[in-house]
Amino acid sequence: MKKVSPNPPPSTSDDTRQTQPETIFTLRPGLSTEAALSNASEMLESATVCAYDCAEHLDGSGRKQVLAVVQMIEIAQLLVDEALNRECPVA
Repeated sequence: MKKVSPNPPPSTSDDTRQTQPETIFTLRPGLSTEAALSNASEMLESATVCAYDCAEHLDGSGRKQVLAVVQMIEIAQLLVDEALNRECPVA
């Protein structure tokens, strides 16, 4: 079967970062530190909620392992929040 439309020309814009074919995710060029930290904080908060939800349905060592992961997530949350406060202090 022949292709009806041609492939678009490769972008030569300086704004577009060339990625390797195996790259799945990239960050937007020019992403601010505040935006990166804010999004990381929200993702960590969501991970905490998911981990607590999982822990509620487990017993024994499985529950203890998930709660250990919660502690690591919460420590990471504290680090990200501290970096965000330093980078973008609220008056």
